[in-house]
Amino acid sequence: MKPDRVVIINDRSTAVGGASNLSLLLRGFLEERGVPVTFFAGDQAGSAGSDPGRINLDGRPLLERGRAAAFVAGIYNAPAHAALERFIRSSDTASTIYHVHGWSKILSPAIFRALRDVRERVVLHAHDYFLVCPNGGFVNYPGLSVCNLTPMSLACLATQCDKRGFHQKLWRSVRHGLRQMVFDIRGRPAHIVLVHEAMQHYFDLAGVARNQMVTVRNPFEPFLQEMADPANRRNFFFIGRLEPEKGFEDAARAARMAGVPLHVIGEGAGRALLEKRYPEVVLHGWRKHEEIAGLVVDARAVVISSRVPEPFGLAALEALGSGIPVILPREALLSREIVEAGCGLSFKAGDVAELTAAMRRLAEDDHETRDMGRIGFREAPRMGHTGQTWTDALMALYGTILQSQATLH
Repeated sequence: MKPDRVVIINDRSTAVGGASNLSLLLRGFLEERGVPVTFFAGDQAGSAGSDPGRINLDGRPLLERGRAAAFVAGIYNAPAHAALERFIRSSDTASTIYHVHGWSKILSPAIFRALRDVRERVVLHAHDYFLVCPNGGFVNYPGLSVCNLTPMSLACLATQCDKRGFHQKLWRSVRHGLRQMVFDIRGRPAHIVLVHEAMQHYFDLAGVARNQMVTVRNPFEPFLQEMADPANRRNFFFIGRLEPEKGFEDAARAARMAGVPLHVIGEGAGRALLEKRYPEVVLHGWRKHEEIAGLVVDARAVVISSRVPEPFGLAALEALGSGIPVILPREALLSREIVEAGCGLSFKAGDVAELTAAMRRLAEDDHETRDMGRIGFREAPRMGHTGQTWTDALMALYGTILQSQATLH
């Protein structure tokens, strides 16, 4: 069955990474197939101007608001609830699907209250772990280590794992509890899309019902259309946000110890640190996908040095699909299959010595680097979706949901 309409719900309506990029991509693919889409976003319309298929609430991300305003709106954004409830009341049909991508930066748990009456046609896309973990990452940020505590347990609540202090941890825990109260995903099954099968472990920790959960891996497009020649290149690349949990300094330290040149593509608060402590690192700033292609053609390998259990790792597949080997933490959910396929190396997250050894190994072995590149170019398509096959999988999920509802009624 084909939806009458898909309502894509996301904090942002611009391509600012992660869930936003994918929600916009999905809108385009659905509309190409003749599926009407309403894009419900918490932010301002911005330079995009008027768009009849988009509803913007003119809100701002919590980090751009004053502390008091962010405290209140982050727990319960009343205008977001009112706007979504109004839309549902006026426009809902028995074949409308509501697909939630991101809600933690603007929309808040308030949207889930509006979605309760259409719950059986709601899809929750787990681009991160905010559905099950108060800080969204299953990570102890002060220690920059992976967390395996049961979310919202006494041990969890007593642990200061947040970036900004225990007060922020308490605030996030209250918000998480409210979301769980208005839209329970433990006692009642929900249509949840995981982006990798290994995310299931973390959802199991939270006691989430499994029976309506599916895995639909993300789509990716290689940086390069032609296979790269990494064995004849020297540069190692780090691609990602310059935030501590992404391990950018681990990559810089390891590159220095291995004696290899490191190029960094990305922006964030860590740029100043790199400029001061690692002047040998070449900083390219944030670049578009097509601009990255012009840089990584000179890559020997791409380094993913995140301290958190990355649910997917788009840059890794974009590199592998270009014929460029990757080095990534064992905690990254793609790590095991990449290493087993023979197109990358792994190391323990945060272990700079082990990362250094991996970088030195690829720097010194042209034969292994060449083989890894060739294998990655061949194997990467099996590890993720194209845009079209990703849309096929989501359309199949929508059809299953609607068919189930039609049978019940």
